[in-house]
Amino acid sequence: MSIRKRRNIAAVSAATIAVLVLSAGAAAVPALPTIVPHYITASTTGPVVVAIGDSIMEGHGLSPDQSWLAVLAERGGWRLTNLASDGSGFVTAGNNGDTFADQARAAIALHPSVVILSGSSNDLGAANATIDSSTIATIADLHAALPSATIIAVSATWGDTALPGQLTTIDSAVQAATLGVGGIYLDIGQPLQDRPGLMQADDVHPTAAGQDRLASAVNHALAKARVVVQSQDRATAIGLPADRAGMSRHGRATPGLGLAS
Repeated sequence: MSIRKRRNIAAVSAATIAVLVLSAGAAAVPALPTIVPHYITASTTGPVVVAIGDSIMEGHGLSPDQSWLAVLAERGGWRLTNLASDGSGFVTAGNNGDTFADQARAAIALHPSVVILSGSSNDLGAANATIDSSTIATIADLHAALPSATIIAVSATWGDTALPGQLTTIDSAVQAATLGVGGIYLDIGQPLQDRPGLMQADDVHPTAAGQDRLASAVNHALAKARVVVQSQDRATAIGLPADRAGMSRHGRATPGLGLAS
């Protein structure tokens, strides 16, 4: 799978999203960390989708339009803001000094109809109890601030080597927190397992072909869950019969929920 056309994509350097610090009786003041988003507008009528995650979701080492999120955005006609950044996790601060909680605060300000997130190997080594509490708090805050948005969590990605046991624990925490607020959890397995040819030289981050494989895995999981994320001008949806295109797995019209074929 490849992106045939890049539409209005900007890896913003000057215009960053600053996390705001609010205190009682005090005005909002900008404070570090700042989050550098990547934008893709594949359709003017597409769902507003915001992504929270780590360097794999960001597309580390590649052009921003080669991340699996960008691949799906182009196919589904999304208006995507990708807030994912190197080194970040629910507990661990990334290269920009941001955790997923910081990215979530930035996401809330964008008023998306869909939020996509994932656990991260960046939290390996942190105490499980700390991971649990941070995960629950971040996802609960997202839902409280965006009660009409659909939260979609994707299982964490590992490379071509043996899966660390704690990553399964991290996934379980994300799954429980997401389902607890009525969100959708997608277990995509490990599409890069035993595929060293899909890894960059650092053996941590996927190549463009690896990102394509991740996109296909997420696409398949969306279809299996009977979830549709598509723009209003994309009539056919993967995973649903034609008479239910644009409907959620519960049979209700859902803003921006799946992919156009």
